[in-house]
Amino acid sequence: MSAVVLALHGLLVEGTVATIEPVLAGLLVADEPRLVLDVSQVTVCDTTGAELLVGVAGMARARGGELRLAAPSPAIRSWLGIAAGMSGIAAFATVEGALEADPRDLLGPAVLPPADCVDDDPPPPLTADPHRSAPHGRPRWRVNPSGRARSRRGPASPRR
Repeated sequence: MSAVVLALHGLLVEGTVATIEPVLAGLLVADEPRLVLDVSQVTVCDTTGAELLVGVAGMARARGGELRLAAPSPAIRSWLGIAAGMSGIAAFATVEGALEADPRDLLGPAVLPPADCVDDDPPPPLTADPHRSAPHGRPRWRVNPSGRARSRRGPASPRR
């Protein structure tokens, strides 16, 4: 079955969604629409842009079709694991992989930035000695008698 490929460039934000939405809706009027969005050149994506992608994917599914993302830029990848509904959109490393639905080209959770999980190792316990080095080799903050932390850089420079 053939698919329509559309490349998006620039900003996918509240101000641009109103321009893009009718174009995408027009591509979804066919039965079982297959839409591949090349989002490699999207430089910024906000919540409105992510909602647009989720809405388009939902409309395509409702008509028996599918939306696939191709070569997601970092702006799009940042939404893949956190926006509600984005996990249901298949993302591929290349346009060719998205067109063929190649499972070897499918981007999985390994491409997303690691999240803090409950199962992660706990941080090392704090020590009572304030002069002992931290696990990363940096000296710990020194505490002055008032109990407030001081900067290691020294006092702030006077304003002119």
